[in-house]
Amino acid sequence: MSDVVVKLPVRDDEEAQLFGSFLSKFLELRDAEADLWAADHDAPFVIVHSEPNDDTQMKVVTFQERRMAHDFLRGWAEALVGLTGKAWPAE
Repeated sequence: MSDVVVKLPVRDDEEAQLFGSFLSKFLELRDAEADLWAADHDAPFVIVHSEPNDDTQMKVVTFQERRMAHDFLRGWAEALVGLTGKAWPAE
């Protein structure tokens, strides 16, 4: 099994707030799944960190399952449309 790494640019404070809220809700809804994962594996379910960039902050989310990364990206895209009215990735 290989990690699935997702890098998301967060361009301003409003997007940073949305990212934090979205990530919390995403993980909260998958709490039981995370517990099952932890019982069967010796690796974290999800790892999140930030990488500074010139004009944005890059959020890096590492998943152990491709399906979970896909669900996260789909949900993030929908959340951004709600915030900006534009499809992700926003230009």
